[in-house]
Formats: sequence, structure tokens, C-alpha cells
Amino acid sequence: MLERGEDPLMNFGLQNNQNSGIARCEVGWNWNPAPLGDYDLWYVVAGRGEMRLNGQVHPIRPGACFLVHPGDKPSAEQDLEHRLTVIFIHFDVYTLGKERSTITPDLLPERVAYIEDTAEFERLLHQALDCRYQQDAWSEQEFDSAIKQVLIRMYRSRRQSSDTASALSHKQRQAVSRIMHRIQEEGGRRLPHEELAELVGLTPAYMNKIFKQYTGTSVKEYITRIRLQRAKHLLTETTMNVSQVSDALGYASIFLFSKQFKKQFGEPPSAFSLKSDPPQSHPLKRRQ
Repeated sequence: MLERGEDPLMNFGLQNNQNSGIARCEVGWNWNPAPLGDYDLWYVVAGRGEMRLNGQVHPIRPGACFLVHPGDKPSAEQDLEHRLTVIFIHFDVYTLGKERSTITPDLLPERVAYIEDTAEFERLLHQALDCRYQQDAWSEQEFDSAIKQVLIRMYRSRRQSSDTASALSHKQRQAVSRIMHRIQEEGGRRLPHEELAELVGLTPAYMNKIFKQYTGTSVKEYITRIRLQRAKHLLTETTMNVSQVSDALGYASIFLFSKQFKKQFGEPPSAFSLKSDPPQSHPLKRRQ
């Protein structure tokens, strides 16, 4: 599994092969192509069936997304009572500044993922599809960006199914995300846990439990982290001094603020304070 901080697709670009679309599969349809020569994102909008890929059988259902690699020979059949509607997008991977590349498989998500947030995922797929009809200077970059976001979501979907967050339901993860966004909007200022819990219809104790299970940190620790990040921004990008920042973010004392700041960033807040040039007075002109 990729480690935190790695950027697996940073040095790679994704090229639109113009073989893409959305289709409702006909009665009698089955998919049994020759080994593919490029990558194929194959996403299920509606319907059910069965996919065979590299000796494994996977259920086809809404939200299923398959990443078929060059050389793969997939086959799929649909349930005639639940006919398939699929989005398919073919692309190549190349090393930036070079010709087509054989990217190692561990830098891509696994071949199948089941997506829960289908609305956002499908929006990205439709954005990539629309690039077929764009002829401006940004269409290639837009396609590259959209598909990379799709791959990231596939990767995270698989990761969540294998870590401790998998015990949380989609609704619980949405609640945690909403709490995180609220804390970020307030810049880490103190928010009563009761207020945050009420925001998502949970008790404070249960909110704290699922928050730590999802993020690995407590609500209190997360608020402190966001507050200190905001403090660093104010010190480095505004003319506010340490005392003003401490007061603005609701600290009871500069001592507590400085202690938390140094623990987080390794240096006291004074080391990050914006060094602005002192104002210069205009010299008086002598009368002639």
C-alpha cells in the first residue's frame, strides 16, 4: 500500500484515447473483447451482472468501477431483468516529457472498487466524457485532472474497505466530514462539543467515538491542529503579532498559545511572525 505523502501519479500524464461513452446495454449483450491495448475505466451506472477479470469473478452493481489494464481480457454478462447502463473511458498513461509508459501496477488503484459517493464520482466521469467535444488548450489537462481524481477515489474506496474506518457506515463518515468542515470554517476556534454533535444529530460521546475511529484523532486534538494552522497563516501572511493572533483565536494566555504552537511546529510563534519593514517617513523638502 502507498505511504502517506507519496504522489504516485505526479510524474505521469493520462491521455484521452477518444474511445469513451455511456450506453445502455442491449438485450443479448455480453462483453468479451480481445486483450486490451490501453486502460479502460468501466463504471456501472445501473443494472446488475457479473464480471470476470484475471481469473476472479466480481459482482456488477451500481457504483462498481473496474480499471482494466492493457493485456487484460475481461468478460461480462448482464442480468436481463436488470440491464446495464455503463460509462466507459479509454486512456493511455505516459511519463511526462516522454512517450507512452508502462506504469507499474502498484501506482494505480486495484482493478475493482465499489463507490459509495456515486454522485461526485459520476460527475467526474461526465466531466472526462465532455472533454471529447472540447477543442481548447485546456481539454487535455481537464481530462488528466478528472481521471486522476477518479483513480484517487477508487484507491480511497479500497483503502477504507480494509482499515478501521470500514466499520463506519457511509452516513457516519458523512457526519464526520461535516464536523471537520465546520471546524475548518471556524479556523479551529473553540466550538462546544454539544454544538458539533447537534449539527449531525449525535450525542457528544458517540460523535467523539466515530470521529476518532475515522480520523485517528480526537475532536479536541483536531480543533487544536486546525487552530494552530490558522495561527501560522495569520503570523506569516498578515501583520498581526503574536498577542493579536492569540487573542483572535480565543487562547486564554499567550503562554498556552506559545506552548502549543512550539509543540506543533518545533519553533515559537515569534519565529514565524511576518517580518515587515518599518514604515519610512517622508523627508521634508527644504523651501527654496
